[in-house]
Amino acid sequence: MTTESKVFTQKALIVASFLLSGYGTLFLFLFSHFGKHYKTPFTGFFVVTDIYWLVTMLLQVFFIIKVFFDKTVAAENKAAISEIVGPHFAINNALHFLWCYFFHKEKFALAELVLIINLLNLLALYFTHRTVAIKNVSDWLTVHFPVTALPLSWTMYAIFWNGACLFHSHNKSLLARILANVLVWEFLVVPLAILVFYQDWSIGLSTSLLMLGLGFGQLFTKVVALQWLFAFIIAAVNFVVSVVIMFGSGLSTVNREEQAPLLS
Repeated sequence: MTTESKVFTQKALIVASFLLSGYGTLFLFLFSHFGKHYKTPFTGFFVVTDIYWLVTMLLQVFFIIKVFFDKTVAAENKAAISEIVGPHFAINNALHFLWCYFFHKEKFALAELVLIINLLNLLALYFTHRTVAIKNVSDWLTVHFPVTALPLSWTMYAIFWNGACLFHSHNKSLLARILANVLVWEFLVVPLAILVFYQDWSIGLSTSLLMLGLGFGQLFTKVVALQWLFAFIIAAVNFVVSVVIMFGSGLSTVNREEQAPLLS
């Protein structure tokens, strides 16, 4: 296979997988998860969930535009995106479609397996290829944020939501709610750890939005409970710390390295 045909294949997979993921998100997930089987201590407010995915898909469109049409990006950098990031992006999109399908069909065990596989895929992208190390601000926002950070934050959240559906934690069992009150703090520990070690505020901000949705979702479901209170606290802490890191070190660093290579 020639280099040109290889690049064409990679780009075709990027576009095809995005369209597949978009179909699953819009037609199998966003408007079809309102039944009783989906209501758990980890179910968020649907408006926030919709906003999260619309932002994710919009930024992914910008990522595709960068790969195909952005003439300000050097050809070697476009090739690097297609070769290094592209396969993980395509795998994430394909697995996300499968999750939407199984979640829609209430096949929660298969859906959970798909989420775990995708988590491994996204962690490999995050820690092996380190898209967080991209220096250019616009590249960081159109590559790392939509391809790595937003899908990773969602997948970690979906594992808990889908898992709660799998084990029938539908706000009825006291034990299940107590367990959820403990497990929800994972959404503070992991983003803060990433902020400390990688100064990656994108995970903190995206998780903050998801926890805001969880807070409203639980508040509207069960007022006399701790889950919504914990979710709001986690959302606030993640947001504040992320903003401090973003303006304290993140943006100042990338602005000084504006002409750095797309992928470190």
